[in-house]
Amino acid sequence: MNQYDKLLTLENFELAFYRLKTAQRNLYKSIYYSDLKIFETFLQSNIQTLIEQLKTKTYKPERAHKIFIPKKNELVRPLSMLKFTDLLVYQAIVNIVADSAYDKIAPLYGNTIFGNIVNPSSTNEVDKIFFFQPWKKSWKKFSERSIKYFEEGYKYLSEFDIASFFDTIDHSILFQILKKNYGIEDSVIDLLDSCLETWTGDFNHKTFISKHGIPQGPLASAFLADLYLIYLDDEITTKGKLEIKYLRYVDDIRIFSKDKKVSRKAIAALDLISRDLGLIPQGGKIFTKEVVDIKKELKVQNNKFSAINKEYLKETDGKSSKKLKAKTHRQLKKRFLDCFEIDDNKRKEDYLDKTIIGFSLFKLNKDKEVKDIIILNYELLLTQFEGILFYLQKHYKNSADVLSFLNSVLTDEDILFHHLTALIFKWFPNIEFNEKIFEKYISKGNRNWLVRYYMIDWLYHNKKNELFELLLVENGGNYFIERKINDYKFISSTDNTFKKLFTIRLLKNKKDLLALQGLYLSLRNLSIFIGLEANNDYNSYVKRIKGGAFEDYIIQTLKNVYNIPNPETFFNRTIWDNDEIYDVLNESLLAYEKFRYSEPSISILNLNTFNNLCFDKICERLNINKPANEFGVNLDARIINEELPKTNRYWLEINSKRNQKTEAHPYDKYGKVRVKIDKNELNKLHGKQIESLKEICLYRKY
Repeated sequence: MNQYDKLLTLENFELAFYRLKTAQRNLYKSIYYSDLKIFETFLQSNIQTLIEQLKTKTYKPERAHKIFIPKKNELVRPLSMLKFTDLLVYQAIVNIVADSAYDKIAPLYGNTIFGNIVNPSSTNEVDKIFFFQPWKKSWKKFSERSIKYFEEGYKYLSEFDIASFFDTIDHSILFQILKKNYGIEDSVIDLLDSCLETWTGDFNHKTFISKHGIPQGPLASAFLADLYLIYLDDEITTKGKLEIKYLRYVDDIRIFSKDKKVSRKAIAALDLISRDLGLIPQGGKIFTKEVVDIKKELKVQNNKFSAINKEYLKETDGKSSKKLKAKTHRQLKKRFLDCFEIDDNKRKEDYLDKTIIGFSLFKLNKDKEVKDIIILNYELLLTQFEGILFYLQKHYKNSADVLSFLNSVLTDEDILFHHLTALIFKWFPNIEFNEKIFEKYISKGNRNWLVRYYMIDWLYHNKKNELFELLLVENGGNYFIERKINDYKFISSTDNTFKKLFTIRLLKNKKDLLALQGLYLSLRNLSIFIGLEANNDYNSYVKRIKGGAFEDYIIQTLKNVYNIPNPETFFNRTIWDNDEIYDVLNESLLAYEKFRYSEPSISILNLNTFNNLCFDKICERLNINKPANEFGVNLDARIINEELPKTNRYWLEINSKRNQKTEAHPYDKYGKVRVKIDKNELNKLHGKQIESLKEICLYRKY
């Protein structure tokens, strides 16, 4: 099987999907997280449709949606949000590249390269769903190796930096490296070429398409960037004759030498090699220094935060989880405040130390002095602005001075980065609606789409759903904005006719992911999903799913997933002779399985419907009189306990959880908002459900 055939396998795309799912949670993943749940609902069918598009050459990548993150030098770092199917194709391509390159690059791991250490698909089942190995161990080894070289007499440290690295990667050079060094076939490179070129464009702004740059944000890009730099690693370490020790963590390059002149020669060599690759060294960040205290230089002993983090997460007597003990809080607060001390003679920490400030914002307890200093100095901390908002939202969500501060930022006519505005709407949707703020940001160019994306939450919180349409007019077809508005339209409506017609309109949408969103929403209201009929106007993804036969879903699931050998004993069409009821039974189990991991509270509602129908059928077949029409009352009466004791007991427990922890009842008996069931609780009930079904299918007196 050639590489392109391996690329287009269900196994490769499933692995790609789970690698996206297990990626570290950050801003990038938070935006496509809804797509993970939508796509996973009918994962194999959706993958097969996508593969078919690739085989028939009907797959077309779309321009990226650019997000601009502030940097400390008043410039920006662009992230490229890809449509989820594009992101999945990208990861599937790079899975093949990684496997092909692994044998050559593996010996470099832990010796020259310490970051982005890939797991090949041949590794064990547990590890391979993570594209990269955990970064903390690699960073520790990177620091330990640096200390080792210093102790061996390599006291001169040089650091080398590349300007706008991801944006300057040359596609042609990248493809030559992939082909010549790692044997990547032309068919795979051609697909990658088409994708990378398209993704250089910005969907929300008229920009040029180019042959330079790979999208920042995706896991796949981090690996391709690493392969690009391995050429540089190889040139400086194997072909040079300098006595140096060379280390690289992602794009953080360190050179250790015993002679400053040797360091300068190494920097000069790296400059030339970088230019061979089409990269531009960043002179302002390239330096050589004589190190006196390596641990201080690397901040090894200064930033031992692991113990603080463990304390923060642990629940103890007198302290809830996600809180520090008073003594630890005071110690960390002292270090945090010291970072703002202007007088070098008084300050122990580095001025505005980003590591200490960043860690502290996510760990410190509620403290007025901390609140005041971050509000006063926020313009010095633009790269830490999300941490500031996290702290303020956690401890001062409804504080008048905090809300006043945030409003002042939103109304600032001279605001440099609109990304800050987007983050305020994200973390504080409870800010009171202000027409002037709405008008200010609704009229901005589409390049600031992330502002409008999070404004949707703000509008919904303020019950201004009627303004959604203005956002749609301004967003220029931005999928992410459309998807979020669709969610709010559906969940806020109490009209089932609207929900049905709205869903059907989505199912016909030419945008694949919006059509799949329609299918996903229909499963939240099972009567809509059941009522959907095959329609040639549906999107191709939907047609494959709704065109499939679900008549055997119960039998297939009980046999192949639950390992119940004889489901036909009870689940057969002699016992279930009413087509309409059996269809609802099928769809209930289907919805239970589809939402079991993504939406547990919806999942258990469907499970309880399934159990209720089965209970009624058991009573009918065994001529048992039900004392009431209510499922819970009949379970309490234990009318099937003599014949099916496990079933009666476990279904009573499931029904109780359904009533206590789902969307069926928003408030508990004390008038408090209910805490929804989580995945771990549902997983325990799932085991009991299987035991119940085994008991039912072993019973022979129907």
